[in-house]
Amino acid sequence: MTSSAISPPTSRGLLDELFLGHLRWAHLRPFPDQDPEEERRGDAAVEELRALLQGRVDPVELDRTGVRPPGLVDVLREHGWFSMMVDSPARPALSPWNAVRALVGAAAISPPIAMMLGNSNGFGAAQYLPMLADGPLRTLLARHVRAGTVHGTADTEAAGAASIGRNTVAVPMDGGAAYLISGEKVHIANGMAAGLVDVSASVQHAGTTQIRIFFVETDAPGVEVLPQEYMGLHGGPSGVIRFTRVRVPAECLLPASVDAWRDDPALVRLAVVGRILTIAPSALAIAKQCLAWSKDFVGRRSSDGRPLGEYDEIQRMVAQTAADVFAIESMVLWSLLTNDLAERAPELSAAKNFVSVTCNRVMDRTLSLLAAEGYETEYSKARRGGPTLPVERFARDARGLRISGGVDFLLDYWTALDALQSARGTDAPPSIVDPALDEPIDPALSPRNQTHLARLRSDTRALGDLFRRLADRHGIAPVPQHQHRLLLAGRVGIMVLGTAVVLARAAHLAERGDALAQDLADLWCTKALGQVAGWWLQLDDEPEPDYAAISEQVLHTRNLDVLLRDAIGGSGR
Repeated sequence: MTSSAISPPTSRGLLDELFLGHLRWAHLRPFPDQDPEEERRGDAAVEELRALLQGRVDPVELDRTGVRPPGLVDVLREHGWFSMMVDSPARPALSPWNAVRALVGAAAISPPIAMMLGNSNGFGAAQYLPMLADGPLRTLLARHVRAGTVHGTADTEAAGAASIGRNTVAVPMDGGAAYLISGEKVHIANGMAAGLVDVSASVQHAGTTQIRIFFVETDAPGVEVLPQEYMGLHGGPSGVIRFTRVRVPAECLLPASVDAWRDDPALVRLAVVGRILTIAPSALAIAKQCLAWSKDFVGRRSSDGRPLGEYDEIQRMVAQTAADVFAIESMVLWSLLTNDLAERAPELSAAKNFVSVTCNRVMDRTLSLLAAEGYETEYSKARRGGPTLPVERFARDARGLRISGGVDFLLDYWTALDALQSARGTDAPPSIVDPALDEPIDPALSPRNQTHLARLRSDTRALGDLFRRLADRHGIAPVPQHQHRLLLAGRVGIMVLGTAVVLARAAHLAERGDALAQDLADLWCTKALGQVAGWWLQLDDEPEPDYAAISEQVLHTRNLDVLLRDAIGGSGR
């Protein structure tokens, strides 16, 4: 599935309502809980997958060489881990939340291995089966599910993931009985391990260009698979796939109406769930590891004879990391514990940015806290007999999460654009303002968190006012000159969503006697709403610097080449 924008579902959920200016507390309370029996199944899955990986994966060697242990993929396939959300001889199907939990356990050992599993489970053939009637395509996909085939998504073009069109083309042959696919796809998460890929390609039909999805087995003639390496996530099977006149039977074309691939609710569900399963487990695992490393480091260090944990700034850093872990976990938990993931598609898409960006803040803070010990590689630490915390390796992996599945700033933009089009692009009547819903007072929250909730409500109303102004000025079409304002609005909306989820979970846990959740929520809200205040300052109507003029000078003249002097060839002026 595509890594670019998604289309929202037909009904308005919590995120869409936030952009209309309404904080619908009923969308958050009661906060979802996992059934105890389901929780026990998740516990068992976590332990089973961790035990399998711990006996076979040396994460240090995997990072150093980028080579997965021989037979690892086969063992994971035999134990059903590439299709863990469908029933198999290995185990009953796991719920999406239990799948995330199992992948968090895997990511604590190796994020690239967890991402390989998450991608195949989220975007895999099993997720397409509910969309298909009996026939050759369903039979093909079901066979690959039973075999535990690693699945890959061949969507991103070399020209860029954000492009609407697709340069890969599928030409009908033999009166439409088959297609010849030609083109190149890059950044395919499971490209080097996949036996089956879904491929997006342009098809000419009745004078129009449609984007359609084909299923191609990677051992087909004309398919060439090449490795792709990143700064981090070493050992993940990312790859490039070139298609040279690959013949694909027409029955391997996913049925869809013209250009409906971004709008079909089932495909939207697949896209956002796949993105969460690929990104969120590693983000949550890395944040949890950072908290553990911080606890270990502060617990064994002192400065000038005083325990490190007694210093005010150190206490603040450790406490904020704990609050960030709580926030990431709350967002993923709320997003996935629902009976209708398609209706929560906008929230799931926003959650990708929320968890990956928050994870990176945790990682950066942890590097500063551990200072040189964090920046030093684990190989160097091992040589001198120091504590071999893999901070440097996980820092590289964490940075990749902000790019994988859609780069962070574009997801901010798409979130706002989708919400704007949802609010203004339909004939649905405006939401009825109900003060009882718009002004939640939750008695389970502490006084400080009640204050945060009131401020959150104010930010939500301001967001609705902003969107009404944007729609009145510019309509609902993308306006390149105002992309940054939409980007910032999307960032505000995502942070407001996450903060509301954190408060709702804190209220829920407080009702169960967990007072610490209130303190964690208070910490999170204080920091998060402070960031939102800064974004509002950038969204006011005050005159801005002329970014376009400076960009023009850099890109199309040599007037600023002096800034390159000594670093780039030439002497400048």
